[in-house]
Amino acid sequence: MTSLRLYNSLTNKLEKFEPIDPTNVRMYACGPTVYSSPHIGNARPLVVFDVLFRLLKQLYGNVTYVRNLTDVDDKINRRAYERNISIKELTDEVIAEFHKSTDRLNVLSPTYEPRATFHIKEMLDIINLLIKNEYAYVVEGHVLFRVKKLSNYGQLSKRSVEDMIPGSRVEVAPYKEDPLDFVLWKPSKENEPSWDSPFGKGRPGWHIECSAMSSKYLGRQFDIHAGGQDLIFPHHENEIAQNFGAFGCLMANYWVHNGLLLVDNQKMSKSLGNIISLDEILQKYDGEIIRYVLLSTHYQKTLNWTDQIVNQAKSALDRLYGALSSATKISEDVDFESKVIAALCNNLNTSLALQQLLEITDQIYKTDNQTEKNRLCSILKKEASILGLLFRTNWFQREAKLSEDEIRKLLDERQQAKLAKDFQKADEVRNYLLENRIKIEDTKNGPVWKVISD
Repeated sequence: MTSLRLYNSLTNKLEKFEPIDPTNVRMYACGPTVYSSPHIGNARPLVVFDVLFRLLKQLYGNVTYVRNLTDVDDKINRRAYERNISIKELTDEVIAEFHKSTDRLNVLSPTYEPRATFHIKEMLDIINLLIKNEYAYVVEGHVLFRVKKLSNYGQLSKRSVEDMIPGSRVEVAPYKEDPLDFVLWKPSKENEPSWDSPFGKGRPGWHIECSAMSSKYLGRQFDIHAGGQDLIFPHHENEIAQNFGAFGCLMANYWVHNGLLLVDNQKMSKSLGNIISLDEILQKYDGEIIRYVLLSTHYQKTLNWTDQIVNQAKSALDRLYGALSSATKISEDVDFESKVIAALCNNLNTSLALQQLLEITDQIYKTDNQTEKNRLCSILKKEASILGLLFRTNWFQREAKLSEDEIRKLLDERQQAKLAKDFQKADEVRNYLLENRIKIEDTKNGPVWKVISD
């Protein structure tokens, strides 16, 4: 088996992946807070960790993948109030839209997709353990975690306690023993969701949700915890603290974080007006194009979203599907050494994996031997599936005004005209294809066609 190496944010090292139980690899990724439509930045971890999920299944077979839904949060309360609808109506609506988007991005469903509000009991069980172990205390209906009791707090973010500034969903309040102590449970205000607890009616803090759901479905210690770099502090740092305080062990052995996404070299923000909703971009471009863009840059690096990179992805997919359409038969039982898996095993190098697909495509265009074309196309199809690409059977029918059969017949007609030196006829066919958004490029190995973007 090819050895997988992943960059571990906990140790700041590239490490060989060694699962706790190779017969059941366990991975958790933080999902969305379902208060509004996800934006394009939210799509990056969805696609990146979908590829990791696919790769782990290729390497190990059985993988338990949990991706949660946060459906209790201040933002949800505010948005429901602004829209004059119930919290359940809002969260159900956003979750349905989220699933529609993940389907269009060809993101596989996780093994479990737990909602926070369905796991209040598990959260209270952990909170009670933390109180019992003196890592948490109750004051004025709040339950707070004692940060300074944990000697290695900050091990993931590499921040010292002295340098940490309370914020980012950490409420600064006079009832805290220390400003850094974070909320595990808090009283609910009027018209906010609330549940009964030993501390009074209230609702959970953000961080305790993931500790409860991950331990329920994956156990107290599992293999991989994934998420965006923006979650390292305080969210993932606090998850580690909760797990250690309650169970006395490290939550996950490998912490994998994707980089940020910028739009034209600027961070997305309401003030700049450059937030691109996922639904908006999926109305403009096919989901497979978006998926290709999100995989074109190494997951740890910042991805700069531009019109140019989207057009490049569109052209690359046109070329890949164009090569695939030259096959007369695709075989599932093709034998080859996977260069895509090799690239992904090197810290999920998706940009190199895409390059491997394009190299196979070049070989397909160069050969005139149909048997060899079929073999290479079978390899291309299988390699692309690991990346969640080339899954369509009608790419050009969707994009082009002519069917693939019509295009092939016209190309044959043009070739016959050229052989007969009827260049006027050949030009007429070329112009007709252009009118129908099909561009022809004559190469030494014959004509290559692609769809011209709108």
